[in-house]
Amino acid sequence: MSSGVANHSSVVAGDTVVTARRPLKDAAERVLGRLWIDQVPVRLASEDPMLWPSAATAQVEGRRLCWPGQPGPGRAVLERVAGLRGSLSTESFEDGAGPARVVLIGQGAAVRAAEAIVRAAGRDAGDAPAVLPLTVLDGPEPGPLARLAADPAGLAATVVVVAGDDPGTDTLRRVLLDMIRSAGVPPDDLARRFVTVAAADSAAAKTAMEAGHALVEAPAQTAFGALSPYALVPAVLAGADADALLDEATAVLPALTRPEDNPGLVLGAILGGAVRAGRGTLVLGGYPAALPGLAGWAARLLDEATGGGLTTVVQGGGLPLAPDPDLFLVTLDGRPHQDDATVTGPLAAQLVVWEYAAAVAAYLLGHDPLAPPPRQAPLTLDDGTGDPVFADGDPGRAVEVHTTVPGLAEAPDLGRLLDGLAGLVGPHGHLAIVAYLDPDETRGQGTQVRRLAALLAARCDRPVTVAWGGRGPVRGRAAAAAGTGNDQLDRGVYLLVTGNVVRDVPVPDRHHRLGMLQLARALGDARAVRADGRPVVRLHLQNRWAGLARLLDAARGEG
Repeated sequence: MSSGVANHSSVVAGDTVVTARRPLKDAAERVLGRLWIDQVPVRLASEDPMLWPSAATAQVEGRRLCWPGQPGPGRAVLERVAGLRGSLSTESFEDGAGPARVVLIGQGAAVRAAEAIVRAAGRDAGDAPAVLPLTVLDGPEPGPLARLAADPAGLAATVVVVAGDDPGTDTLRRVLLDMIRSAGVPPDDLARRFVTVAAADSAAAKTAMEAGHALVEAPAQTAFGALSPYALVPAVLAGADADALLDEATAVLPALTRPEDNPGLVLGAILGGAVRAGRGTLVLGGYPAALPGLAGWAARLLDEATGGGLTTVVQGGGLPLAPDPDLFLVTLDGRPHQDDATVTGPLAAQLVVWEYAAAVAAYLLGHDPLAPPPRQAPLTLDDGTGDPVFADGDPGRAVEVHTTVPGLAEAPDLGRLLDGLAGLVGPHGHLAIVAYLDPDETRGQGTQVRRLAALLAARCDRPVTVAWGGRGPVRGRAAAAAGTGNDQLDRGVYLLVTGNVVRDVPVPDRHHRLGMLQLARALGDARAVRADGRPVVRLHLQNRWAGLARLLDAARGEG
């Protein structure tokens, strides 16, 4: 790491700058030597299959994987996607007006990268109508789909991208296919509205070919893929300039093969070195308006790549956190001489550098970032706690409390329950809120859940993470233990929030609705977390809005 002063170091590659202050600078320098000796920069650049077991297995089986920071697979499909976009502008839509919206169905960090790319493109376009809105569906929450169904004209002007190959994604594909058909789109036009991005030998690819949907082949999904077809296909269909994005990404690649002055290597050493030094919680802050969605994508990437070995808190909305020796702050476009570390650079360069850094951190922590995601808990309509221990509020608007944690099960009201929950969070632990609700900030419960997180962070004086149920499996002790460099187990205390659904959405050819799938997922996750030995409380809102209002009052110490 280059340094102008003893307490502060910086690495510069074009417009990308990574800085670190002591003690994070010292923690990174302690592991950089090992990374150089192990030739990690060159091995990452050459996609050495011996880096991780999953890569070696994929090579033997002849399968391609998404590696970090590699724009090649994305560039290879640009001509194909441009042709699809051109045909969508003249076919399948009334008066040749073209699509008015892109809906992306999928899970994982690549989906969040697509969202960040489109948001940045929309910001750069200003008032120009070239960039279409992108709606992401990544879980069984009925709210976003119910809103789509309430706008038949909008549905008739929608293009759908199916990214990936998992049962949840296919369920949402079938739901949306039925909804667009019901909006009056003819069968031939309906087939042209769907574009699938998947590995050639996957079930999703087979389904696309049988249905007559366009198929864009891609390497198998991993924690990486911000510049892969999984992110670029929906972004290009929405109007993002992928050529410029990939040119920008390619410009930073030479710096990532160097043993020194390598921003990705240094950022990875900062992240992995901090965990190895006992700082296991990253607070990701900065100025999200500059690159909207980047922090959320980076947090998802780091969770997937390190297997939960690094706890990441996105400090959106001023989430209060007391300084603590196990926390460290990394800011986007932050203050190099005040923050623990900063990362500055254009969007494409940051996508590459953060993916590279996540791979380096995973290497240092002994986790395989190319491994398939852990299996989700079996679907069940029982979380193993039986009837609620108490219900706070009037019938139909109450908050039902489910837990088997000693002490919490005897709490007389929500206020005492939250006090007890905060007390379980140890001096180096955190509270993990998993909300099986609608994450939309204006039409759903996103704003209220984040307010709840801020209040509980102040109450327990420790970090509070927020995740939305259905966006992948809730990680338990086994995953966390495999992802840490010093064999620390998951120290999270879990608060799961479920709620009744007012406008549910049926699943075609099934005897259930999305709301039932969502609740079953939550109950299965609750059982899995409890089986891992972690404290877990599930709060079920008979009325989502009234229940969250009651929860916020209790978190403030009111009522």
